[in-house]
Amino acid sequence: MAAAPGGVFSIQILARMEALLRQKYGRPDLVLADHFDFIGGTSTGAIIAALLSWGASVEVLEKFYLDQSHKVFGRKTWLKRFRFKFHAKELNQLLRDYFSEEGRPALLGTRRLRTLYLCVMRNASTGAPWIITNSPHAKYNQAHLADNNLNIPLYQLIRASTAAPVFFQPEEIEAGGQNWMFLDGAITPYNNPAFIMYLTATQSCFGNNWEDGVDQMRIVSVGTGRKRVRFSKLHAAQINVGDQLSHALLALIDSNNQHQDLLCRTFGRCQWGESIDTEVGDLIAKEFSESDHRRFLYSRYNHNLTADEMKEKFPTSFPWIAWMGFPFGKNWAVRLPNRAFKSSISPDGAALPASPRSAFILSLSLKNCWVFSWP
Repeated sequence: MAAAPGGVFSIQILARMEALLRQKYGRPDLVLADHFDFIGGTSTGAIIAALLSWGASVEVLEKFYLDQSHKVFGRKTWLKRFRFKFHAKELNQLLRDYFSEEGRPALLGTRRLRTLYLCVMRNASTGAPWIITNSPHAKYNQAHLADNNLNIPLYQLIRASTAAPVFFQPEEIEAGGQNWMFLDGAITPYNNPAFIMYLTATQSCFGNNWEDGVDQMRIVSVGTGRKRVRFSKLHAAQINVGDQLSHALLALIDSNNQHQDLLCRTFGRCQWGESIDTEVGDLIAKEFSESDHRRFLYSRYNHNLTADEMKEKFPTSFPWIAWMGFPFGKNWAVRLPNRAFKSSISPDGAALPASPRSAFILSLSLKNCWVFSWP
């Protein structure tokens, strides 16, 4: 399961998924960590993924965000905002308190994580993306290493993945006797981590060596909605340096998200998803054949937002809510047909080949977080 930017749309999809699984297995207390084997995310998606992997229900997940977001995303004084927009100290303390064991911060290697967990961040000290998992087979998770990643406090890794430039200060982590500075994973190619999670699960260099194939693995990607990044001004002569700066980073992040989605639809057999663009279309497989050599089944739930919907869901008077992806006011309308959703998640659905060991991978976009699963 993979996660990206968070919002009520994603939470409604997760809630529907949880309800369907509870109904299917006759377990009213089932949580997504009972069904999925691999959960991961980037940026605030790393928080969502960690909560789910920890065993939180979707109800607990929603309450956690709505109860705590005012503290974390409250405005700083103008003087302090010359450095960073929001309160890193409050977010650090919140994560430290929740992800703890016996009064101490839980480590990445904790047994409290009920699934394989992944989060993505950028090591600003070395200039490289860090794709971190709690897998005991990962190269830098070996017990003999002085900088064994499994010994890093979990809350610090989550905070590092959420250290959005301008919004929060970088997170500093000590490992192997050195201090490393980390920034938000959204500025790596893996803001949408679905495809890198597939590679992490299957490629020998990551040590997990899971089997793939349409009869073995399924990826379900859930987003919070996409707003195209574009200039509002009509003529090139009107564009200034500020317009360029505000456009460039968001445009790159959006393009990376689309590229990762395209990779999943190309290497996987796409069963559901809104159109990527007018040339590519949705790439939904109309016919299944044994000769196409697709590596997994794939569905993508991410509504393309219109300008009017953005105005309705994200009022400018509450920018921190918009950044988190939580609409303020009317409930979000899930626009996906229930029929299509059921067929893509239910093992009894006609779209799922019969197999004694089908793998389900869920990807949710909560400022970009995704989740993978093997039942």
